[in-house]
Amino acid sequence: MPDAQKPPRNVGLTLYAAPNLNAANDKRPFALVVRLYTLKDPTSFQQAPFDAFTDPAKEKTILGGDLLGVREVTLIPGQRYVVTEKVSREAQAFGIVALFRDPAMQRWKFAFDPAKSEKSGIMIGLHNCAMTVTNGTVIPPEQGLPAQPLNMLSAVSCG
Repeated sequence: MPDAQKPPRNVGLTLYAAPNLNAANDKRPFALVVRLYTLKDPTSFQQAPFDAFTDPAKEKTILGGDLLGVREVTLIPGQRYVVTEKVSREAQAFGIVALFRDPAMQRWKFAFDPAKSEKSGIMIGLHNCAMTVTNGTVIPPEQGLPAQPLNMLSAVSCG
């Protein structure tokens, strides 16, 4: 049976918005738009620059045929968002982009392996300018993952 005909994976997703959410360098917390992507292949997503995700036409051009679906969630400081994502078996990646005002390099988007993340779920912390990952299997981009552990913020700097 082709993957497209198999039932979708149920991947638990928890997003924790810190009290200093999207505070950037001016220390004033703001709501944050988080975009959730279902992708056939993570490569174009991982290579895309930040501004590709702020312009729907550019996003569509860059992600092309890899994009199976996208939706948006807006979080406010201190909010917890919990949902079960139905991820198509065609999808080799589930991408998360946080549109921070002043994003930290390599910490504003991640691609997860939906098959390997199905049991554990995906748990993300959203902070002043970066995401932390507590659960879920991150697919490393070509340039590799950041040197510091993904559940820590100590080496992160905004902008």
